[in-house]
Amino acid sequence: MITKRYWLLFWIAVAMAVHSAIVGRLLGSSFFMLLFFWGWVAAAAYRGQLESAKSMAIVMVILLTLTAAALAFQPVDLAKDLAYYTFALYPALVSWICVFFYVRHLLQRDQHGVPMPRRPAPQRRTV
Repeated sequence: MITKRYWLLFWIAVAMAVHSAIVGRLLGSSFFMLLFFWGWVAAAAYRGQLESAKSMAIVMVILLTLTAAALAFQPVDLAKDLAYYTFALYPALVSWICVFFYVRHLLQRDQHGVPMPRRPAPQRRTV
């Protein structure tokens, strides 16, 4: 059964999947594939399998870093393409890094058995 704290990760991944579909369609590039990868994270969060989401985040950080580095070292005539993809690659890389750290936070919280923070009920004083 899914816990409440995984719903936030689920909705973040769904929103990013929708964003990736829109951006991928407008760019006509491989960013449309990010829809599948974000969907993977959303499904993992829904099922409560955070290790799977963490693995996907690690793989995507590595792939996007290598892609950004490969584009940065291309000849100067591709400078236009570098600027074009930079506005899509770097934000995608940052979002996957953030998801990695959020999933890691959730996993550490689960390992320590820390319950969700709740506001204490107001205490009534009797005289």
